[in-house]
Amino acid sequence: MTDARTSRRQGARGRAAVATALAWTVVLIGAGPIAAQQAPAPAAPAAYAIRNATIVPVTGPRIAGGTIVLRGGRIEALGAQVAVPADAQVVDGTGLFVYPGLVDAGTTLGLEEIGSVPGGNDTQELGDFNPHDDALTAVNPSSEIIPTVRISGVTTALTAARGGMISGQAAFIDLAGWTPQEMAIVPRAGMVVTFPRVTARRGGRRGGTDQPDQVDQQTRALRNYFADAKAYADIKARLAAGQAGTQQINLAMEAMVPVVRGESPVIVDVETADQIRGMLALADSFHLKVILRGAPQAWRMADTLAARHVPVIVGPITAAPRDEDPYDAIYANPGVLAHAGVQIAFQTATASDARNIAYNAALATAYGLDPEEALRALTINPARIFGVADRYGSLEAGKVADVIVTNGDPLDARTDIRYVFIRGQLVPRTDRNTRLYDQFRARPRQ
Repeated sequence: MTDARTSRRQGARGRAAVATALAWTVVLIGAGPIAAQQAPAPAAPAAYAIRNATIVPVTGPRIAGGTIVLRGGRIEALGAQVAVPADAQVVDGTGLFVYPGLVDAGTTLGLEEIGSVPGGNDTQELGDFNPHDDALTAVNPSSEIIPTVRISGVTTALTAARGGMISGQAAFIDLAGWTPQEMAIVPRAGMVVTFPRVTARRGGRRGGTDQPDQVDQQTRALRNYFADAKAYADIKARLAAGQAGTQQINLAMEAMVPVVRGESPVIVDVETADQIRGMLALADSFHLKVILRGAPQAWRMADTLAARHVPVIVGPITAAPRDEDPYDAIYANPGVLAHAGVQIAFQTATASDARNIAYNAALATAYGLDPEEALRALTINPARIFGVADRYGSLEAGKVADVIVTNGDPLDARTDIRYVFIRGQLVPRTDRNTRLYDQFRARPRQ
């Protein structure tokens, strides 16, 4: 019996030894590729210096043959006589141009992946009033769309949900970062509101079901919601001042408090002049800070908007004009507004089209918008509209180093984006499109 047990133990030890040997063989065989995959990435340079380029600060004159130094996520210096630091990686800018990164001031970037697949979209919640919905919490930093937008020179975007009358808080983000919080510039940049409207006629028939009586009802509901939010904010202020009483916390109303106090803007999606008038009346009633968005008929009220200092985020410019408008109204709208003194920016309104934001601005220049103003509308203007012009929107020492290097005017479709820097880091010029191109270009040939 003892010999039998001893034999079984030795057999078990033998099998264990064989299994261990096989396991180590697998590990050793795979060690090379695994070690290569897990090898740390090379350290980023301490600084970058783009030299001998034409620098376009946007807020100042062009600098020919200039140098711009990026360090620690900021622009350290720029000018014609700037020395190249010894620890900087040099980028030869001969024949190239340096611009601030472009801004799309209205997208669903990070919230929408494949429009036809519901599981890939996080752009709309149930119900008409969702002010407590923060777009930033739903942003997917690993979206395949974001690299396709960056490679086109867009470094910053406003992303927001849509649907209902109050869609929630928009987020102003940089298009790089491991988490939504890392991407955030202004986590709550404004409350997105859609002002009710009568659906436009198409081909003699209505394209929807929003009739005038329904629109009146929706407008009253929107006004009543703002009134409730104002009352909630007033009670909150009295309690903070030491008055007796209690208040039950309402998360939706809490999100509305900065809006009705005029601390945070409302970003209002409108189309018609009647909607604009209605929203301005609502703003007067509750002392709201208004930013209009879309607004293809804003040209009808350009002088009024200029006098009231109401900025307008126009676009998409590539859309078709309304039936009742002149054929060129939507294309000329940005130029008319800018000429009247309205501060404008551009939006594409989607995720996948954000890569074309520069071409929206370019189309507007063909219909009267000054090219220099078009460039400002893609850079410094949106930074001013969302209160970050001290950090973004132009090339100035101390500002965040969101920079693109091109071989021409970014409004020109023939221009190639050579380098993209976000917060001073060089972003790879690769995306799903380039990977698929390389993959299929290298396929075996018969």
